[in-house]
Amino acid sequence: MGTGFIALDIVEGKLNTFGAAGGSCGNVMAMLAWLGWTASPIGRLGADAAGEFVVSEYAKLGVDCRHIVRDENVATPIVIQRFGETAEGERTHRFSLSCPDCGGWLPRFRPMTISQAAPVLESSLAPKVFYLDRVTPASLRLARWAKDLGALVLFEPSSVGDEKPFQRAIDLCHVLKYSHDRLGHIPDLAAAQSPDLIVETLGEQGLRMRWRGSWSVLPAFKTDVFEDAAGSGDWCSAGLLHLVGARGADAFQASKRDDLERALKFGQALATLNCRFEGARGLMSFMDHQSVNKAFRELLETRVFAEVEHLERSSRSLPEDLCSLCKPQKKTRARNKKKAG
Repeated sequence: MGTGFIALDIVEGKLNTFGAAGGSCGNVMAMLAWLGWTASPIGRLGADAAGEFVVSEYAKLGVDCRHIVRDENVATPIVIQRFGETAEGERTHRFSLSCPDCGGWLPRFRPMTISQAAPVLESSLAPKVFYLDRVTPASLRLARWAKDLGALVLFEPSSVGDEKPFQRAIDLCHVLKYSHDRLGHIPDLAAAQSPDLIVETLGEQGLRMRWRGSWSVLPAFKTDVFEDAAGSGDWCSAGLLHLVGARGADAFQASKRDDLERALKFGQALATLNCRFEGARGLMSFMDHQSVNKAFRELLETRVFAEVEHLERSSRSLPEDLCSLCKPQKKTRARNKKKAG
């Protein structure tokens, strides 16, 4: 199970623009479902077209959507992914939070309330792993609930925000994972004592991990084709949880360094494969498990991904007018403005 950022990604690709259920939490849950888990995101989306798009795609992927609240008072977050080139001519991506049709701000993340999380907190569920990427009162309550039930808790922040709740999340988690680009400037993270495992991703340089007080570096794999690095961190998290999380926190804490390095290498390999395709979960659209296993065998021999078997992408249509997806948010703001006046 997991809670945090769930959104509609709109990817302006080379050949076409397509939509996908996204957000870090949403991606990790979808990836775990693809790897064979019963994956249940806990979150709050709007009762709108964008939310329907996200939930519909999750359903096709086998994600359990029972704990996604569809709230008429909010709009589903939307993120636009665009591509460009660096000064060296390498392809890169950036995310936009403004509507290209009207120029207005697209809907942002709205945390669920504790009362909305209550059905999960009061249930008989007992997750083996729990993922969170946003610090809110509800996410902290859910993480504590999952940890008390023996779940392995992974916290993957993208920013700090309020320091006290952020520290509570670090104290709760067994695994702290963050990107050097985003949070590497905060030396206290690498020195945190509570997490059993700390993972700092280093982009093209791979990653480094701290286990039982000792750091080690895992170099990145290589691929002869590169389209998009979006989702790489999410694949790495999903791969780690897939190989070390099935028996919960106690078994994880008894792991050997080799077990954790193997799991992280598996996540790195998935991330490298995904870089061959556009979108944070492009791998899932273009490859099946058989072709992924074949590519892994090649990787073990050469450390470089070369030819891989591709499937045809299943297209998802998007409304021509992007404003039709975020219109409920605009209406809500208009009503609030009218009331305030």
